Amino acid sequence: MRLLGWVVAAAAVVAFTGAGAAPAQASTASAASLAAANIGKTAGTCANTPTTNSLGGSQFEHSCAGGYSGGPEYWCADFAKWVWANSGLNTAGLTAAAQSFYTYGQSNGTFHTSAQPGDAVVYSSSPGGYADHVAIVTAVNSDGSVVTANGDWGGESGTMAHFAVTSSVVKVTIPAGSAHTGAFVSAADYYITGIVGAAGSGGGTPPGGGNPYTPVQVCGSAYGVVDSHHITGATIYLLYDDDSGNNCVVTLADSPTATVSMNATLQAEGGTLKSDPHSYQYYAGPVTTYAPNTCVKWGGSYQSASWTSGYEHCGSGGGSPAPSNPYSATQVCGSGYAVVDHHALSGATVYLAYNATSGDNCVVTLATDIDGVVPMNATLQVQGGTLHSDDHSYTYYAGPVTAYAPHTCVQWGGKYKTSSWTSAYGHCG
Repeated sequence: MRLLGWVVAAAAVVAFTGAGAAPAQASTASAASLAAANIGKTAGTCANTPTTNSLGGSQFEHSCAGGYSGGPEYWCADFAKWVWANSGLNTAGLTAAAQSFYTYGQSNGTFHTSAQPGDAVVYSSSPGGYADHVAIVTAVNSDGSVVTANGDWGGESGTMAHFAVTSSVVKVTIPAGSAHTGAFVSAADYYITGIVGAAGSGGGTPPGGGNPYTPVQVCGSAYGVVDSHHITGATIYLLYDDDSGNNCVVTLADSPTATVSMNATLQAEGGTLKSDPHSYQYYAGPVTTYAPNTCVKWGGSYQSASWTSGYEHCGSGGGSPAPSNPYSATQVCGSGYAVVDHHALSGATVYLAYNATSGDNCVVTLATDIDGVVPMNATLQVQGGTLHSDDHSYTYYAGPVTAYAPHTCVQWGGKYKTSSWTSAYGHCG
């Protein structure tokens, strides 16, 4: 299924096939055939259902011996790299992390706008987010749908090793309408963040999601994003301006190629519904309303897909627009950290940041509706480790809570007053 860690390679690991087979002549068609030939295979002889790969090896790259203490690891990128390597394709810079395939595309200029057999499809759990999974294209059908082979798919929850030994290579077909960067693939429960070819296969620079506009550009520089919701083909954003007390909603197309029906909606509780239902190419909105101390209902549509929230994000309740928070997540976590994910609460946002140099994760909960000293929390737990938290009363933020986890999934979350949230284990490499 998913989940993926950085490689911690043991010197005793047998390269590529585990049986010393020589790479085939360089061919993306060979890569597609080789990936397809291993559908149904498990991590190797270490798996609960032991198998050898189609070349006779005991594992895919380091799938059985690259994790902690030389044990099994998350191996979707191991599988993809093994396929390319044994098809004679350039694998320089690739590791057991899905993110390495995205970086490879950046380094070699091999991002493709449409999938080709042998390409790597890089996935994320959120639009434009961190790489969580990678698959190999085995075929492109006449109807435009794309068939992929996904290593390390369908494993059982638990430790990294347990997931690895219970997963297998699984065939997933991407519908034609979702076979592009930025699309949500329901069969995979992921967004495509890039389609990457091997060096020499042609292509271009990393895709930028296709939309030249951002929510802040549309609503105005004084606004900050407080929540978002993805629908098929677009993302709906809710923003807030602390100084004016205004909310703003905009619906941004993921990959705008034509003028289509779109909408953005916003309603303060007890007020009038505001909307912008027209045909646009890039975005619908901005739709704004004054609601510094009032719950709002927000939503939007893109072609036939639509969504509307319940009443939420109810403001500070102080009788005037809430003051802004003078701190940022990176200020609180410290130099070297970059935000990799966030989740909006009612009155605050929880941020997950990562320091690539130190391997440390950091969680901080920042108030967006400053309402004096109130109960707040920031939580972080490395899979298999101890829960770290900062559960006290603060004005501006809770945290920073840090943990070393360069190769491990983490669970993170936070609380502001009575609003709380905790993620599933993710961001594994």
